[in-house]
Amino acid sequence: MPGGVTLTFSLKNDTQFAKANLGRFRISFTTNSSVIPDNLLPDSILKLLAIAPLSRNPAQKTELSKYYGSIAPELQPAREQLATSRKSLDELEKQIPKALVLTERDAWRETRMRIRGNFLSQGDVVLPGVPSVFPQPNGTNRLSLAKWLVSRDNPLTARVLVNRTWAQVFGHGLVETEEDFGTQGSRPTHPDLLDYLAATFMENGWDVKALYKTIMTSAVYRESSRATPDLLERDPANQLYARGSRFRVSAEAVRDIALATSGLLEETIGGPSVFPYQPEGIWTQIYGDEKWNKSIGANQYRRGLYTYWKRTSPYPAFMSFDAPSRELCTARRPRTNTPLQALTTLNDPSYVEAAQALARKIMTCKDSSLDSCLEFAFRTCLSRLPRSEERARLKELFKSELIRYSNDSAAAEKMAFGSSKPAVAIDSAKAAAWTVVANVLLNLDETITRS
Repeated sequence: MPGGVTLTFSLKNDTQFAKANLGRFRISFTTNSSVIPDNLLPDSILKLLAIAPLSRNPAQKTELSKYYGSIAPELQPAREQLATSRKSLDELEKQIPKALVLTERDAWRETRMRIRGNFLSQGDVVLPGVPSVFPQPNGTNRLSLAKWLVSRDNPLTARVLVNRTWAQVFGHGLVETEEDFGTQGSRPTHPDLLDYLAATFMENGWDVKALYKTIMTSAVYRESSRATPDLLERDPANQLYARGSRFRVSAEAVRDIALATSGLLEETIGGPSVFPYQPEGIWTQIYGDEKWNKSIGANQYRRGLYTYWKRTSPYPAFMSFDAPSRELCTARRPRTNTPLQALTTLNDPSYVEAAQALARKIMTCKDSSLDSCLEFAFRTCLSRLPRSEERARLKELFKSELIRYSNDSAAAEKMAFGSSKPAVAIDSAKAAAWTVVANVLLNLDETITRS
């Protein structure tokens, strides 16, 4: 140090062994850096110290400053504050959703044909491109492929999307094999219509809402679904669209209809998956101790779209109505009619609870007469008035169930309220009778059929 300096040393004897006191110690000082023990400083710092201060470049000075800044006692509060801030930043970043981003490779990865599908038997090198029968893209990267997919010279993408939209509205597409537009698929029943919709769709800037509006304001969409014997004989599958389409809605919508009709549906949009009722033991048999923790409150009445799904243990009520397991991509769902479907809508606690809520809703109609309540229930479920024979059978069912539950109060409360009684006083026998009627209405094919 120029001008000299006074160094003061303090020794703190902080041993827990009082008898083993310090006998002697030595403090040594030298200006010769070559005698500094190697274990005091990292090798990289020792090499930098060996360089004359005026000869060090900016990077070496920065590295030395960074090292001594990490051990200097005077900077300990600043280091602690920095560590706390970095920890808070890390916790914040963990809460931010992340998305995968694709980047182009610096060089193409060599891809070869596999002779007879054997990965060990390699054939010729395959270059990026599309079959020569199609218009060629302007480039060989992912962006070029994306532009080619939605190019006016390649109408296939628009046709596929239009066809799937048509299938959602009418139950089957203009090309019946929605998943296959190739030579193994079905030919379009109305090719000119398919081309017109695809071209209009592209001209409108791929506006999906405008596409739905075009279809739903058309004359064919507004056709009556009443099927005359002549139409059934000439076109049983309704491929010519001489009448309105009739088809059962998707598995998720079956449950949504029951919840919406009864007034239980929770319409909140977005959020994590929910766990509505499902039978006990489905998960425990497959996953050991893992259990299905049923959602509480409004979450158990969310749309079927939000139901938690595990591909190896799908939601059983949806599987009954032909929902795929999602282990494979399924562009077109089959539609079957089985006794299990009727048993589900009759006995599944979710549907029974919907029937109980619908019964209480029926009992609040302004005109409390039996005929008026039946009409209200029928219009709520089927959007029409009951025919005379339907009215007579439901009145007979209601009266017989009312007599039955009037003589069995315990059974009446169980049927009407389940495990939770309402806050207001309700005639349990009457509520139970209406619950049976509501259960029948929610179980009808017409209730879960788009017509």
